Amino acid sequence: MSHAKTDWLLSAPVTPTNPKANTPLFPFIARLLRGEDLTAPEAAKFFRALTDARHGSIQIASAITALTAKGETSAELAGMASVVREMAVKLSSTPKGAVDISGTGSSAAKIFNVSTAAAIVAAGAGLTVAKQSNRGVTSTIGSADVLGDLGVKVANEPAVAEIACNSVGLSFLFAPKFHPSLRRVGQIKGALGIRTCLNLLGVLSNPARVTRQVVGVWHESLVPALGNALAMLKTERAWVVYGHRGLDEISIDGPTKVMEIVGNKTRSFELTPRDFGFKESSASGLRVSSSKESAKIIREVLEGKRRDEARSIIAMNAAAALVVGGIAKDPLHAARLAEQSIDSGQAQNKLERLIQVTSKR
Repeated sequence: MSHAKTDWLLSAPVTPTNPKANTPLFPFIARLLRGEDLTAPEAAKFFRALTDARHGSIQIASAITALTAKGETSAELAGMASVVREMAVKLSSTPKGAVDISGTGSSAAKIFNVSTAAAIVAAGAGLTVAKQSNRGVTSTIGSADVLGDLGVKVANEPAVAEIACNSVGLSFLFAPKFHPSLRRVGQIKGALGIRTCLNLLGVLSNPARVTRQVVGVWHESLVPALGNALAMLKTERAWVVYGHRGLDEISIDGPTKVMEIVGNKTRSFELTPRDFGFKESSASGLRVSSSKESAKIIREVLEGKRRDEARSIIAMNAAAALVVGGIAKDPLHAARLAEQSIDSGQAQNKLERLIQVTSKR
């Protein structure tokens, strides 16, 4: 969506008014302020300049604000994500077929951490899961916060995450440990207090180099934006999902829009709870205000103490990962495998083994 620009800005010289501002980042700021889109290679060059320690915080803040105001294109997201992937601390080995289940956050529906629970359940059903995690930005209910309340030590060194991935088949990759090059930009973005491309790049830049993933987005416009970016990044298979009422998960209380990416091809469709064998239910009882409340719901589902909509929404989102990961052919079959993972205790066993591995290091 283009924004109206004043005539003076469009006709003004692109040279800086202050010679000290003449940096490799400045031309990008000038172009983005004019509403110009960058090609994927240009976006990659822009992001390298953005993370260059020689640039001042004022220009970095201006650049990410200008990009956010213009709106990121799929090509820009793909170009920037390619650089984030390049700069990330990588796992030296990852089991083939590992899947990431993550969301962009920012959803207005503040329910418990579904993707964290779904990752555990999917792993219990036989899928290798390498999920990125982080602390909450606008709250204390990030996946890393909840995992801490469940007993998992998340903020270990990358070597521990790699051991967990290969020995347990379940690993949570703590973003600050794997993306140290983004620390300064992240701090500047945090000081600005606005949502930027960094909220989107994380889900495109898993350091385990997974080629299959389920990505939840909080706004419908992000479905094609991220879906097409994943296609440009040559993802093997992925689902980008947008749940009813802005949920960045597959929803239990209404339809979910899905874009499926297989190689460079995409298709869009809708899923409802019935596709997974569940009845449509209200999500109002799934809201939480702290990571402890979220961990309590997850623990009760894994222990078989809850067989309500919390269990259903976990099973649905785990099922999506099982389909994308090739364990199941359709959502209905995948949801039954997810329920078996819970009922057999395999999901709980995965969590306990993960706690043991991360606590020993």
